[in-house]
Amino acid sequence: MIKVWRLLSVLIIPLMCLGLMLVPSLSQSQQALAGTNEWAFEIEPNTTAVPLGSSFTVNITAVQWSTENSDGWEAYLRYNTTYLNVTGIDTPSNLPSPNNGPPDWYPVPGVYGLSNPGYNNTEGILYVGYSPAPGSPKLNETFWLATIHFDAKAVEGTSYLNFVDVDMFHTTKILLVATEVHNWPKFVNGTVKVGGPPTIPVSPAISVSPDNLTFNAIEGGENPPARTLEVCNSGNGTLNWSLTDNSAWLSETPTSGSLGAAVCENVTVSVDVTGMEAGDYSATITITGSADVVVPVNLHIESAAPVEPANLSASSLSISPQQVNPGEEVTISINVANTGGETGSYNAVLYINGAVEDSQSVSVAPGMTKNVIFAVSKSKAGVYDVLIAGQSGQFEVVHTGWFGGGLGTSGIIVIVVIVIVLILALVFVLRGTRRTV
Repeated sequence: MIKVWRLLSVLIIPLMCLGLMLVPSLSQSQQALAGTNEWAFEIEPNTTAVPLGSSFTVNITAVQWSTENSDGWEAYLRYNTTYLNVTGIDTPSNLPSPNNGPPDWYPVPGVYGLSNPGYNNTEGILYVGYSPAPGSPKLNETFWLATIHFDAKAVEGTSYLNFVDVDMFHTTKILLVATEVHNWPKFVNGTVKVGGPPTIPVSPAISVSPDNLTFNAIEGGENPPARTLEVCNSGNGTLNWSLTDNSAWLSETPTSGSLGAAVCENVTVSVDVTGMEAGDYSATITITGSADVVVPVNLHIESAAPVEPANLSASSLSISPQQVNPGEEVTISINVANTGGETGSYNAVLYINGAVEDSQSVSVAPGMTKNVIFAVSKSKAGVYDVLIAGQSGQFEVVHTGWFGGGLGTSGIIVIVVIVIVLILALVFVLRGTRRTV
């Protein structure tokens, strides 16, 4: 028996030493923090009372570790689905001072179908977790990790809000270079009393509609119509908000405001495409208040179709009247049409008997037709040839009497008839005279 105990002693002592060697040791800073009353995750406010069927928000805040290395925060929070439903999770777009960098999101947790951030109203659990950029200097301070949007059901009772460990791979924890800080985190859980008037004011919360904006324009064309972005306080209390964008072609009115609970305000978002080439552009509008909400903005500029040049042609020559007396006016006109895509200029030249008589220059818009009119008069009788833009015609100037500038056909006939009558009369007179003698 003594030999057995000696053998066990020989085995136990090395095993204990090996076990102590395998237990990760804490740095002095870790030990100091782990020994304090500081917490890792806290629900704010810790105790909340809300009316039946109301909407409210709570915040998760965290302690930021003081180190030059990467940190990580992972929080699983349980709630009672008999009394509560989660409707959304807001997360910051930037980490706290001094690094002010974008969060480095962890992959999907892979439990209860959660995303990051995400929630499951069947199981009554939500998840949020991220880390700052590697090597970012940080302060040992508290900061906002997430805002949880809840709907209270029409059932009176009390729901817990407890940070939990789901299993050995999915736990609420603080990581220090991928190693969990021992004896830390510490949690400050919360409770929600559903039913009766609120005992603690619930925080305001930003919501927007729509959650993204798209504009379409044509290169060199007009600016697209402005869009409306609705900014709302979906929580309680007063929400003071402001917005900024990161693009020169974007503008918004107004850019700040103050909203009471369940109150919304419309922001007009405009785009200026002057001088911009065809292509796809993207920007963001960041609304800051109880949290940062980022609205993506997309702009598509279509390439303008090539414009056809002016295509001018003349047709429909008109001469009226075609027979006039000397000095009377003749109206000569022709139609000039533009079947091209741009405004064009046309010089109409009037030729009479091969010589330039007159000319007119007209401007014709795309798809339009203009009538070019010339007024001409001639004092000399005769037939005059007209030519405009390859189209030809005639008009005639005739005599009006004996002393006119010329005789028409009817005038000549009248004269011939008179002459014949005079000759016959003369012959009749001569015959009568001879008989008398």
